[in-house]
Amino acid sequence: MRHVEFPVESVLSNFDDPPDHGSEGLGRRAFLSASAALVAAPAMGLTTARAAARAVELPAAATQASGQEVVVGPQIPVITNLKDDLALDLDGIRVNVDYLVDHGMVTGKGVLLAAGAGGDFDILTLDERKQVARTIVETADGRVPVIVGVQDSNPDVSIELAKYSESIGAYGVQMSPPYYHVPSDDDVLRLYRRLHDATARVGIMVYNTWWHSYNIPFDVMDQLVDLERVVAIKWSHPGSPFNYAQGVKRYAGRVAVVDNAFMCVMTQLLGGHGFITHLATVWPEHELKIWDLATTGRHQEAMDLHSTDNYAWVAMRGKIGGRTSGESPIVKAAQELTGRPGGPSRQPSRSLTSEERDELRGILRTIGVPNIA
Repeated sequence: MRHVEFPVESVLSNFDDPPDHGSEGLGRRAFLSASAALVAAPAMGLTTARAAARAVELPAAATQASGQEVVVGPQIPVITNLKDDLALDLDGIRVNVDYLVDHGMVTGKGVLLAAGAGGDFDILTLDERKQVARTIVETADGRVPVIVGVQDSNPDVSIELAKYSESIGAYGVQMSPPYYHVPSDDDVLRLYRRLHDATARVGIMVYNTWWHSYNIPFDVMDQLVDLERVVAIKWSHPGSPFNYAQGVKRYAGRVAVVDNAFMCVMTQLLGGHGFITHLATVWPEHELKIWDLATTGRHQEAMDLHSTDNYAWVAMRGKIGGRTSGESPIVKAAQELTGRPGGPSRQPSRSLTSEERDELRGILRTIGVPNIA
């Protein structure tokens, strides 16, 4: 199955309204109703989404306690900008990282994910992955935590990237279980323990990529969070919303739990710490506002904003995702429409057509993204 930063097709199907979804899906009306039933907190003042300085200082070494303060809020898979000749556009990456920090993505408010699936790691060389990671970490300059994607079909590459990420000052690394060949539980435990033992300071985000035919069981996850520098879980689940909620409640008191299933408001209500979002790449203030509303008790407002604007964006992402592979083509096009570096895509992905860009432009204007050309 196509590697995506979150399972778009599954999410979209779960928000349709057929009468026969059964226990394994959640219709859009049912989801909104369930979320509304959870909302019982009084309205509280909204703090500004923009921040000129760090909200929280990054620790010298990652710990589970620091992870719950640092791995919070919107978490952005930073795209890997390319030049017209498809070489890395490191200057473009710097511009985009500075933009995100200047518009509120700072420590204690958000996180940047470097060279993950949203950054097209699977079509980058090992050296390119290192260049991208270094560029993002150096540009962030301690103003916002950076977690580097190190998942690979070759465990030795994952270990090398993790060590490199630690050496350049990344806060953490993100790794999924082994893929291509379906691993056993013991395979998964041995790989994460090896990663933990090969590093000394960097935090580890466990990434449950169940769409690669291995869904991390709770008894295995229990053992993973016993590793002292496992600071976060990037969480989604192929079962019902109850299974998803079980995971959030089970681990949110120990590590940062990050929503990767398009259920950020419910995740926060259950004690979760943040959510994966591509829209924040384009419009960081919007996603910061949703999280601020949720964390200040204004859950219905957060849900209303999320279900209006983000659903339209994700529906368009799903449409493009059915036409070309990868997550970055639509994000790059959206960045270009806001006047920031985007760039082309390497095969097998392709850039959006003029007709698709026009449709995207209309959606972005409708939901209120500023400065759309």
